[in-house]
Amino acid sequence: MDEYALEIDSLRRTLARLRVEEAALPLIDEYEAELRILVALYEAANGTMDARDGDAGLADALALLGFGAWDLSNVYAFVYEVAMDVDTDGRDLAALIGEMDFPALILAAVEHRRT
Repeated sequence: MDEYALEIDSLRRTLARLRVEEAALPLIDEYEAELRILVALYEAANGTMDARDGDAGLADALALLGFGAWDLSNVYAFVYEVAMDVDTDGRDLAALIGEMDFPALILAAVEHRRT
């Protein structure tokens, strides 16, 4: 289990404890939102990792963007950075992350730098 999965599990346990303790609803809502975002980021990073099988150029593109070698930590860093810069326009960030095509965004960012 990697560090991201451990963090998600820890957050799930904290959220479960807060529910059992009947913590204030705004606090529970905050933890739920954080959990949804972390899960979306983790799933997006893993999906992006898997996309490399279909496009060997993704690893080179990620390195060209300054994120380093193709590993989960560096791919997650890219996903996180892009997600934190997105204009949500009032929409749920976790949902937006799930809709984004991060492999295409890696390639587009490299192409944008070249022009």
